[in-house]
Parts: sequence; C-alpha cells; structure tokens
Amino acid sequence: MLEQTITPATWKEIERVGKLVRERDDAWAIPRVSGEFLHALVLAGDFRRGLEIGTSYGYSGLWLGAALRHNGGTLLTLDASAVKVKAARAAFARAGLDGTVTAMHGAAEEILPQLPGPFDFVFLDADKPSTRRYFELVWPRLAHRATLVTDNVTSHAEELAAFVAYVRALAGVCSVLLPIGSGLEVTVKLDTDIASGALDGADWVI
Repeated sequence: MLEQTITPATWKEIERVGKLVRERDDAWAIPRVSGEFLHALVLAGDFRRGLEIGTSYGYSGLWLGAALRHNGGTLLTLDASAVKVKAARAAFARAGLDGTVTAMHGAAEEILPQLPGPFDFVFLDADKPSTRRYFELVWPRLAHRATLVTDNVTSHAEELAAFVAYVRALAGVCSVLLPIGSGLEVTVKLDTDIASGALDGADWVI
C-alpha cells in the first residue's frame, strides 16, 4: 500500500495540490495514475538523485519526493515561473519534504548546464518545443542505467513525435512508450558510450 511510503502529511498535500490544479487553468499536472506509477518506479529503481524539469505547483514533485525520501535520496525540480516555484516550495514544506526536495526558479536551459550530476532519475515535463534541448542538456549528466521519463507523449503526440523518434534512434538506449496517463516515454541509459555527436559533455559513472 502507498501508505507505507507516503506520510499522512504528504498524502494531505497531494490531495490539496491535486484539487488546486484541477481548479486552475495555468496548472499543468500529471494525472494521479501517472503519479502513482512514477512513485512506484522510483521505489523499484532505488533511485537516489532525482531531477524534474517542470515543477508547476508541485504535484508530480510530491509523488517523486515521497519515493526519493523513502530511498534516502533527493529531488531537484526546476521551473521558469517564480509564482509556481514559490507555491511548490510551500507545498513541499507542508508535506514534510522540504529536506528532500529543492525547487529552483529559472530557465532550464540556463540551469541545466551548471548542474554537475550524476542523476539516476529524471522526469521531463516542461514546454514541449524545448523537450529535445532539455534532453540533450540532461543526457550527459545521467548516471549509467539511469531512467528518464518524458510526459505527454500521447496527449502531445504530434509535437513530440520527432523527439521520440530521435531518442529511440540513439545508441545505448532502451526507450518505450507506456500508455499511462498522458503517455510516458521511459528511456533507460544502457551503455557507457554516447554515440551521438549532438550530445556533448562529461559522462559520469556511479
């Protein structure tokens, strides 16, 4: 049962933020089924260093943060909206996750190159036209056998079709679509070598 990994305070905040995002037209959040899956995936992978691109009001971060806290890990989540980051920070604090989750305000393209890595889990759920660029910035900052999940692959199929084709053509990658929620593309980094000239940067091993 999820109560074994999610505290009452976090449950309360998941319900509160879930209600909030349903009432707002500027809150793009994953469906609950996607949150449950991501929570279980992080637990199953025993991931410890998580990164989320696209915080919004913190709904997905609550699910991820609870799992990472259980694993003894941390989550760094980024968003370009100062208002949303402020609200998400308050949500994480009420959920008792402020020691696990760090919410940063700023443009992902500016922040990602400064992050040292390695991350073993990434959730990519930001502006769709920039998805490939964010992926390229994150990829060399992933640990080997890391997992990256991209949201909205079915709900925004036309926008993300080229990105999905690109990812699946990379060497050293296993990437599949899971028909959960808005469509989750689960991409696993397999090999030590990145066989794509488009991806520059260091390659860490943990």
